[in-house]
Amino acid sequence: MNQELRYALIMATLYGMGAIILQSLLVPFIEISVSRPDLVLVMVLLLARRFGSASGSTIGFVLGIIQDAVTAMPIGMSALPKAIAGYGAGKMSLFKFEGPFAYLWYILFIFVHEFIYYWLMHFKLDAGFPFLVYSRVFPNTIYTSVMLWIVHFFTARSLARDA
Repeated sequence: MNQELRYALIMATLYGMGAIILQSLLVPFIEISVSRPDLVLVMVLLLARRFGSASGSTIGFVLGIIQDAVTAMPIGMSALPKAIAGYGAGKMSLFKFEGPFAYLWYILFIFVHEFIYYWLMHFKLDAGFPFLVYSRVFPNTIYTSVMLWIVHFFTARSLARDA
């Protein structure tokens, strides 16, 4: 096992499990109406940015499965959207975007994640998909984007590309 893979495994374990614990314990206290940030998705995006698309999709899938196992959601409901978002964020790391332009891509990946998640969810819920898009997808995208900026501020040194 090479050094980069070992570092990716350690960071994914520490930050991923920390995000799942915070998602379970802290997020219910900071949710606004039905909008809640997805801290696990935030960590998937930041880890994918640092370690690339293959690691990003794997981390997204594994953390999505663990998140579904911890919550009352059907197993796999979060895994697919998180794997897709992790892959996309990892691919965008090849272009080495920095600053505000990079955050626009993250907002796009958060929106795609929420869109896929609630598209899968609307089969289970008794609500129409257009209602879910404007009542859940857009507010969750905004809230998760704000949390991404805050978490990135605190994890920038440990997840820097040249670390």
